[in-house]
Amino acid sequence: MRRSAARLTAAAALLAVAAPAGAAGGGGGEAAVVPLGKFRVPIIDAGRLDGDLELELAITPADGVDAGVLGAAQPALRAAMLSALLDFAQLNASPRIAVDAEALAHALDTAAHAADPQAGHVLILEVRTSPARGAP
Repeated sequence: MRRSAARLTAAAALLAVAAPAGAAGGGGGEAAVVPLGKFRVPIIDAGRLDGDLELELAITPADGVDAGVLGAAQPALRAAMLSALLDFAQLNASPRIAVDAEALAHALDTAAHAADPQAGHVLILEVRTSPARGAP
């Protein structure tokens, strides 16, 4: 039941995040999206491994920016995403409650803009948490 709640929260966040990103896409009808791939970061609570935060991310370029420019900056963007995800997982994630996808999207957008000012919005394509093996 908690996984379904997490997926519903993620779906709602996708709608909220994807709407402005789609509107910011080019006039060609096909929005440019640069895949950032899958990430898996540990959720640490009280110094012990509590679970994993797993995501699949993509990013749109800012208005007037070619997607190829972001493609060239992909390694720096992935590093920024990883850093933001590690912070978010430690401070805001738990395998027992739904992910606050709105806060996660804001943290990822902030990290992307810091790494590359030509970044638009980070799209959260999939998000889920899982408990550590052997955890109750």
